[in-house]
Amino acid sequence: MIDEEKDIISNAQSRILDLFAELDDKELKTLEQWLGSKKYRKDLENKKSIIRSDKLLQKIGDTIKEMVPFEAELPSENIMLPTVGDQADCNQVNTRHVDEFLYDEEQVDELVKDGKLSRHYCLDCNSQNIKELNLISHSMSRVQLQYIFKVLLPKDLEDKQILDVGSRFGGILYSAYYFTNASNIIGIEMNKECCEIQEKIIKQFGMDKNRIKIVHSDVTDKDDLVKKSNICIMNCFDFFIPTEDHKKLWYFFKKHLTKGSYIVLNRSIADTLTALDMFEEFIDWLSICRPFQLENEIFFDVEDLHEIFLYVVN
Repeated sequence: MIDEEKDIISNAQSRILDLFAELDDKELKTLEQWLGSKKYRKDLENKKSIIRSDKLLQKIGDTIKEMVPFEAELPSENIMLPTVGDQADCNQVNTRHVDEFLYDEEQVDELVKDGKLSRHYCLDCNSQNIKELNLISHSMSRVQLQYIFKVLLPKDLEDKQILDVGSRFGGILYSAYYFTNASNIIGIEMNKECCEIQEKIIKQFGMDKNRIKIVHSDVTDKDDLVKKSNICIMNCFDFFIPTEDHKKLWYFFKKHLTKGSYIVLNRSIADTLTALDMFEEFIDWLSICRPFQLENEIFFDVEDLHEIFLYVVN
């Protein structure tokens, strides 16, 4: 047993030295100061807490996989191909949906390895003239969600209300539930079947129904809910509503979101509204915010999360 413990420690020391060998003198000195200050212990506990919550989210994702088709698109959903914006090149041939909340990058690699998913399609049948598929997701990944709640948004959300517009399977809601102290977490979703899936997950995992709620409705019929929300989180709507309805939705948000409330988007507001040819009308509506919990950036590869944006309503 002692020899086994020595081997484990020796292996850990070897991996640490491999990391140290990649650092220059300044980086090594900074790291030594961090370790010497004992601050790393608090960071380590935060990291372990994130890992524990992530494992629970993964368990929820695995449960949802058993409820939905492999493509995670329900027959009852009205999913359409975008005609404007950066995904307007998507079509039935070159695009596949892989839900990032249900399948992380490692799991996608396993699906490809097992032949259950391809990353390419053939431009000419039976030829080597192939091109990469557009792998799109209607959900944010677990890492993106962790980044939103552990870095972007304020730490203390007690007495605050988070609204997820178009909550589908509820990934944003469950992440808010486990990563924040927000008092009210509300998902609004038009598809009844999606709402039923969320309700089942909430019940199965014993979540507090006084804190997390699902509303089966079109968000434009719930302006009172929008007005009361301190944080509004939106995934791209491109695949779910026609262009003209998409425009009307942003006019609705501009009218009803209150000053000082926050909006989290997985595409910049400039790109979204420019594609809809309406950016000039909204140019003074939002201001971009710096992350509130910058100290937690050490837990994430920030360069991979540059497409997550936090805004405040002016």
